[in-house]
Formats: sequence, C-alpha cells, structure tokens
Amino acid sequence: MSASTPPRSPSPSAEFDQAHSSPPPSTQTEFKTPERKRGAAYPVPDITPLSHGSSVRQRQEGDTDRVEGYKRDDYDDYIREDLNSRVFVDLEVFMKNVLHVPEDWKVKWGPAIEAVKGDKEFKKHHKEYCQHCNRSSSQEVSFYKPLMNTANAVLEVLSRSMFDVSSGIPQYYHVNDPKKLRGGVINRVSLSPDLVVLRKECQPSEGEQLHWANPLHILEVKPFDGALCDGTNIPRLVVDGVDPVLNHAPPPKPIRYGGDKSTTLTTSTTGSESTSSKSRKRPAEGSRTANKRPAKKSRTKSALGQVHGDGADVNVEGEDEGSSSKPETQRQVNPALQVCRYLLEMFSVPLLRSHATVGLVDRDHLQLYHANRSVILVSSAINFSKGDGLDKFIAIIIAFRCLSFKQNGILDTLAKSNTELVKKSEIPRDNKVVQEGSQLQLPGDKRQETFTVTLGDVISRDPATVGRSTVVLKATSDRWPKTELVVKISWPGSGRVPETDFLKKAYEEAEKMDGKWATKHLPRVFYAKDVVFEKDSTFESVASLFTDAKFADKGYVYERRTLRIIIQEQLHPLKSLTNARHFGQVFLDIVCIHRWLHDHPGILHRDLSPNNIMCRYIEEVNAEGEPEQQVYGVLTDYDLSSWTRDLKDDYTRTSQQRTGTPPYMAQELLKGTSTTHLYRHDVESLFYIMLLMCGRHTFGYAKDGARNEAKLRVVMRGGSLPYEDWFEAPRYAILGSLKGTFFGDTQDIDLSPPFEGFRAWLRALQFSFSDGFELKNAYVKRKQRAGSSADELPPFDDETLGGCIDYSAIIEPARSLKDELEGLIVRYNST
Repeated sequence: MSASTPPRSPSPSAEFDQAHSSPPPSTQTEFKTPERKRGAAYPVPDITPLSHGSSVRQRQEGDTDRVEGYKRDDYDDYIREDLNSRVFVDLEVFMKNVLHVPEDWKVKWGPAIEAVKGDKEFKKHHKEYCQHCNRSSSQEVSFYKPLMNTANAVLEVLSRSMFDVSSGIPQYYHVNDPKKLRGGVINRVSLSPDLVVLRKECQPSEGEQLHWANPLHILEVKPFDGALCDGTNIPRLVVDGVDPVLNHAPPPKPIRYGGDKSTTLTTSTTGSESTSSKSRKRPAEGSRTANKRPAKKSRTKSALGQVHGDGADVNVEGEDEGSSSKPETQRQVNPALQVCRYLLEMFSVPLLRSHATVGLVDRDHLQLYHANRSVILVSSAINFSKGDGLDKFIAIIIAFRCLSFKQNGILDTLAKSNTELVKKSEIPRDNKVVQEGSQLQLPGDKRQETFTVTLGDVISRDPATVGRSTVVLKATSDRWPKTELVVKISWPGSGRVPETDFLKKAYEEAEKMDGKWATKHLPRVFYAKDVVFEKDSTFESVASLFTDAKFADKGYVYERRTLRIIIQEQLHPLKSLTNARHFGQVFLDIVCIHRWLHDHPGILHRDLSPNNIMCRYIEEVNAEGEPEQQVYGVLTDYDLSSWTRDLKDDYTRTSQQRTGTPPYMAQELLKGTSTTHLYRHDVESLFYIMLLMCGRHTFGYAKDGARNEAKLRVVMRGGSLPYEDWFEAPRYAILGSLKGTFFGDTQDIDLSPPFEGFRAWLRALQFSFSDGFELKNAYVKRKQRAGSSADELPPFDDETLGGCIDYSAIIEPARSLKDELEGLIVRYNST
C-alpha cells in the first residue's frame, strides 16, 4: 500500500517479528472468509471481463498528480459504463427489498397515510407542488421548496402520531441547490444535488456547504416530462411473474403544450394513476411505445457503451439494429448520469457505506435508484399527484424515516464514527483527512480481544457504483505500536479467492527458500476480516432478488461482493523514488518476484499497474560496512490473482466486474482475441508500466500530500505527453489495435531524459514481442491455408509466443544495462 511519508522502515524483519513472533505474518492473519460454493451463482466466462465503470478513471495514471486534475467529463466516460449495470424493477419490489416496506403496508401504514393526506399543511404544500406541475413554464428551481415542504409535512405528521419510527433516524428534507457538496472525488467540478435528506442534528448555517458524508439520501428534480428511465433498454427483473414494464398500463396518447416541446399533455384518462394535475405522457411508466420521437441516425457509440454527442437519441446498451426496444433519449441519459454521479460521490467518502439511494423526480413522477457496488436498481415510476401513486409516495417517505443507519448503508457496527460524519456539517474541506482520528473496532483472534485501529489520511480512493471501490488509509494501532500501518477497505467479488489466501501460500513457500529473499518483495498482512451481512440486511435482500432470477429480454449477471478490511504495513509508492537507478531496481525486483510467484506458490497476478508496485526501504550494511537504506520492489494487490493450475477451468480466476487499468493491459486481452490470461500477458503489462512511467514522467520537486513540504519525487512530464492516445482511446478494441501497431511497426520509444538509460531494455522487449506476434500471425495463416489438414500442424507455443517471450526475454536485457543502471541485482533465476 502506498504512503506519502518519507521512507523510514527499520530492519527488514524486526517489527515484523515483534508484531507476530513466528511464523511470518501471513500465517498469523485472521482469515474469516465465508465459504465459497463452486458454481453457485457465480457463472464463469472464459476470461475476466475488461475493466468497466467509474472506478477505472482513478487508476489510469498510477501514482501521479494527474488524478487530482480529473474533471467531470473524464469520469463521465466511465460512469456511462455503470449505467450498463442498471436493472429495472417494479417499485413495489424496490420498496420491499431496498426500503424494507412490509408487504401489507397498505394495512399497517394505512392509518398514518390517511392522517398525512388529511393534514392541512400537507394538503397545502402538495397542492402548491401540483400547481407547478401543471404549468409548462415552471422552472426547475420553483419545484424545490414545495417538494421539500411536502416531504417535511409527512415527517411532521409522523412525529405527532403514534406511528412507531423508533428504529429510524430523525431527519428532514433540505434544499441544497445551488450550493455544491464538498469532498467528492470528481475534482474541479463540484456537484449540487437539489434536495438532500439530513439528520436532524445536521443543521448547516446560512451559506455553509455540506459534505458528501452528510446526506442520508438525495432527491434530484427535473422540470420536464421524459427524464425518467422507462426500463425498455435495460434488463428487467421479473419477480412473481411481474414484468415491471408491462405491469403498468400504457400511457395515454400525448398532445403537446403550445410552444413548449419539452412537455406534453394527454387526453382524458382513467385509472389509479390519474392525476389532479393535467396527466402527461410519461415514458417511465412502462410502455414500449412511450418514446414517440423518431431515433436519429448514426450516433457515435463506443464498444464500452459510452455515449457521445449532444441532444441525440442514444442507445446506452449498444443494442443491435432491429432490437424491439428504442434507444434512450439524451433527456433520459443525462439525468441518469447525474444520479450515478451522486451515487459515486456518496461512495467516495471514506466511511463504511454498503449502499446508497437517490430519487429522481420529474414533475409529479418519482423514480428511485439504488446502488450497492454489484448492481444499480432502477424502480418503475409513480405519479404522486393523487391516488395510489400518492399513497406510495407517502409510504416511501415513511420508509426512509424508519430505516436504521445500517439500512441506509451507513455501517456503524465497526465504526461508530460513521454516524457522526453524517451528523456534522462542519467537516474538514480536505477529504483526505475527513476521517482522521476515527476508529475501527475490530474483532481479535483467540489470543486477543477486540482491538482499535485509528484512521489517518486517505492515501487513495477508488470509488465505484459497481466494482471493488477500494479506499486505503493510513492507520495506527496499539496492537502494533511500532509499525506504520495502512487499512485497505474494499468490496471484492465474494466468489473470488481472497488475496490473503494467496499471500499466506506465498509466505509458506518463501520460508522454504534460501535466505527467504522473497519475503522482502511481498506485502506484510497483519489482519484480514470479511464482514458478513445478516440475511435481513438490505445488502442480502437485494442480492436475493438475483437468486434464480428471471428477466424480460436481457439478462444480468449479479456478482455478490464482500466488505473486506485488511491491515498491512505501510509501503511507499513509485512516486517516492528519486533516481533512475532505484526505478530500475524496483522494476527488476517486480519482474523477479512476479516470476517466483508463478513458479513456486503457483500464482499469476493478472492486474499489474503502477498502483500495485510499491517500495520498501530497508537499512542494510553496504560493502564498506556502513548502514545504508536499500530499496526493494514490492508487488501488492492480489484481489484478481489466480492459481496457475486453475486458469483454464476454475471459478477462482474470474470476476464479473474488473477494476483494471486498460493502458497497461495486454493487447490480446483488450481485443478479446485471447481466451486465457497467460504469464506473457502479465509480462506485456510490466513492459507497458515501464514504458509509460519512463516516457511520461520525470523527477522534480512537488508537494507530496496536502500537509507536506515540496520534496524531490516523480512528477508528470511537462508539455505534450507521449502515448496519450492510449489513455484516450474510446474503445478497448481500438486501444488493443494501437498497441498492436506499436509492436508491428516497432515504433520509436519516447522517453523522458532521466530515463534514457531504459531504452535498450525497452527496445529489446519491444522486438521480442514484435517477433512473437509475427510468428503467431504466420502460424494462423498457415492453419488457414492448410484447411482440412490444419490439425496435422504442430501446435503453436502460445504461452511464450513461439519462444520469444519468457522470463529470460525480460531479464537478460537488464543484465546488459549501462551507466546508472549497470549492475542491477537479479534476485531470482528461474529454472
């Protein structure tokens, strides 16, 4: 794990032994991983799907300053991927499984709902809101206060009644727009949700900005018809035989408001959803004929499902022509993007939040979004101006009022301070210290009771509405008083082998080796805990919907996730290095430990990126007998690793959603032309890491953290950066083709002056890959020419590209480096 503090690790094993005595720390880790059942709800594709979703953006450039400068548009390309994880459900299913509304809510909550509808203040505010809905000229801001007053009137009636809300959180609705919320991950462009729901104790002063830690949930308001998702372009979950789209009556035929093309009126209508405001056509109410506008032709759409262009009808799902569903309009896509931004930011705050919910209001219609890192549920919409829709609207407000912190997704079992963050509006502006001083109470093992870990600055955060959503924080603990720690909190797939299992095996094998050299290149894990959610929790309630799930049209593979907390030693990022020789030694160390893991414990890493290469500084005696700090490369983050024996047919190798780094991925994996992740694919990733770090960076003085003085370290290179198209490619296949051309044409290598010494090493690797791909292409052509006799040809050694790529191909050029890089230590000789 990374850290921005100066290197100050003591001896290679002193604190390691003190904290754990013997054997090594990985064998002492408290492993509490739930049992995984082969094949049970974990379908396995041939290869891990490529990196998708909002979590990718934060990891693109590795440990450089560029991530601090990402704008909203940078994230939007990836948030669009998260939109592909939406699943449409009937509102009643949403109410039961997300909001914990009882099935007989109309009976149990009926008296309270009638009391609300009969309340003078509620009727006044609700009527005012409906009047705004009837006006085609109503501006968005005019809806905020009436909607807030209407919702608060419901809460006020509840507070005066005998209705039991003791398990819930006292709260109120607050108009936030135009104020921005602080502390989010989408830098430079803060977001301003329209209405936020806050704890009663959270009372911001006039002009004070709230923090993303404050809202329990959010309401976003739109002033036009057609903003809601109609469910016809995304998977629809069928529960008890109910299709959430077909369950709703088709909307009446629309007529246009005069002079206002953004809103429509309808002719007379009947039914439970008829309204006191003029009933308008709503695509969200579930008819395949809801969208009457003709689709425009030829819109740019990437293979990632990204949407480009302004004002166009866009098919987010990227369906084939002839699909029965019509593309989503930009008027539907933009609000969905906005909601997903809010969900992402609610996950970006470094507190233990399992899920989040946002409501999207389009005049007098309401739709709910719920994210839990495995899926984004989208409910069917209700018209809350009158009738059954109004009853459901009131029931939803009651349900939110009854939810506990845990049911709101704010986990307070391990960290009581989570609830304090939601209460305080005066939170530090620097999100990296928002949780500084907060404490985790973690269960111990048989030898020790519960112990405390005190959290410090955020080192890195990788939020995602769907994905691992990893956050790493500095930490201290009286259990390891002399050790600088980090806490890694993530949500890996429940069906995967935990990284601690891989590390435990690696340490067992390292203990057998002469000198135990490999332990210097492995992270030291002191504690691991998987948090198990109760069967009646929201997390499990939503997951249960996808057990033997049935869908209308498209399907969706739901990947259960586990909240995993890991405590390990504090290491140092690549950006802490100050000279090219240290860079060279660290890269060479990673090549060596990566191959050793493959040869001995039988582990293939499969997710190599600059963020997973760390440094350990150890004071050792040099040739002159003087103490001197030596740098060692450490390979971290084994969340996506696999046992080499299982790569072809075992469930442990895959994840339905992968948080990876496309610029560092092998070209065949990007293009989808390889069905198995091979050792040489990781070697290719190591090549890209070295190339991009040496080509796009230099050494300079810069602040390393908000509180530190400027110091010499790795910084981004000035001017036009080489290989920029690798970071901007709109499709994975295009990025794979760019890399293929780089090898096929043996393009020149652009390096920053301090890294010029790496040219011979990189050039040798480039030619090795170029020769290997050429051999493979020639073999494919021979098989094609052979026709029916192709099976008689000897097999091609795809593992090594015909013998061109193996361990020696990357090690031998390093032995011949000159000048500053001469004499780098090769720590492992593979047999």
